[in-house]
Amino acid sequence: MHTRTCTGLGVLAMLFSLAGSVGAVQQCPKGLEPVTEFRMFFGLADGNGKVVTEDEWQRFLADTVTPRFRAGLTVFDGRGQWLPPSGELQREPVKVVIGALSSDPAKGIELADEISVAFAKRFNQDPVFRMAAPTCAGLHP
Repeated sequence: MHTRTCTGLGVLAMLFSLAGSVGAVQQCPKGLEPVTEFRMFFGLADGNGKVVTEDEWQRFLADTVTPRFRAGLTVFDGRGQWLPPSGELQREPVKVVIGALSSDPAKGIELADEISVAFAKRFNQDPVFRMAAPTCAGLHP
């Protein structure tokens, strides 16, 4: 497994600080409602170079991610990189998942954490890099 503990701790601190601020009532333009947007970045290569296959990813998405974000989500491919303490640039393919919840933001963070733990266990990976932020959303009539 990669060592990204510092990054993970920073994200965790950010999520906890957002949990307090997201609960405030947000004013949204007409036709939009307050939601919390969640972005999750799934690194697909483990420390041994094994990459999660597309079939493995699709099964994980169907049985672990989708049930937690029933209102919908978006998935796209990306290329991630970071500098670990060794200073050697690391790169790997990633899957990015974006979803939004209008319910309690703390519940959304809990769901994102459940997804992260399941991914790490299933694929011998680091926890998922997660982001959360308050925003406004809605479908155009």
